[in-house]
Amino acid sequence: MEFTISGRIRRRGRRLIGWSAPGVLGTAAWAAAADGGSARRGALALLVLCTGLLLRGVLELRRLRRPFRLVMDDTGITLHDARLPWGAVESIALRHPPRSAEDGAFDPAPPRLVLRLARGAELPRGRERGAADPREHTLLDCTDLDQPRAELVGALREFAGHRFETSPRHLLPPIPRDARSPELGGAERQFTAHRNSRAVRLAVTATAAAICAVPPAGAVALGRALGSAPLALLGLPFAAPLCWASVRMVRRQVRPLRLRIGPEGIGLREPAEPEVFVRWSEIGAVATGRLPHTVEAHPHLVVYAAPGSVLPFPRGFVDRGHLGYVLLRLDQLPDRGRGLPDALRAFVPDRWADLG
Repeated sequence: MEFTISGRIRRRGRRLIGWSAPGVLGTAAWAAAADGGSARRGALALLVLCTGLLLRGVLELRRLRRPFRLVMDDTGITLHDARLPWGAVESIALRHPPRSAEDGAFDPAPPRLVLRLARGAELPRGRERGAADPREHTLLDCTDLDQPRAELVGALREFAGHRFETSPRHLLPPIPRDARSPELGGAERQFTAHRNSRAVRLAVTATAAAICAVPPAGAVALGRALGSAPLALLGLPFAAPLCWASVRMVRRQVRPLRLRIGPEGIGLREPAEPEVFVRWSEIGAVATGRLPHTVEAHPHLVVYAAPGSVLPFPRGFVDRGHLGYVLLRLDQLPDRGRGLPDALRAFVPDRWADLG
């Protein structure tokens, strides 16, 4: 199966040139006709911006001159400068660039296809500039790929086999494993935990009921005092938003956190949120322990997305190029989640790991 990048690069370069070239001409004419002052400075600023976009488009089109070839089959992988049998490849992975905590909401950048050579194997191009490991080479950026990313993932699974990294190497190295069907794990297992004590939950429920009852009761009392029963209906517009806020408060304080693990996948329901459920086919690894790259000492439950997948969990991070998601702290579960590793091993023993 062959993959190309020329089509997308060509379209991107032409689009940049097509939009920026008229801007360069227009702003240049504006700057020449302007008498000076703020109008001329504004025109020059726009001219610089349009010129930068024009140069970016030209550079994109110049990338088409660089040789590129990527073909995968049962025997190996073919590049523009080498033919590598799979025995010369230790691993191949889709790795996302790192994202810092200051980047705001978690929005991972598109991954890059990274090849790691086996010991003794070499490429004619030599060591990649800036690479931390001399045996690793970036083959392409998925932003340039003409074909859908799912096709690339499917080809890697089919041809690379166990050499295709599905999670960080320190958790599950790319070695042959015996795959096991999650259906053999038995019945679904649930872990629930209440945030507050029973007394607090009863008090919150009683308070919410009282808040909902105040506006109708006040309107009824006012109607009786004035001798006008329809005045009781005046309390309904005030009761509706109060009841809505009360129900949300009760939901947040009374409904338990629920984690369920079963043959289909893993689901998490926060007290005030709907459940988020992910199938095992979308998960590359699931781990328990301390979070990587942090000073957080409490053990957590973490899932790593399978290559090509982005999971709907809100708290994400990038660990050695792979997307990880923090589900919860284990001390939120009964008995501090001691039974959780056994449940994970029962369903996906080939994808479970210990973060330490």
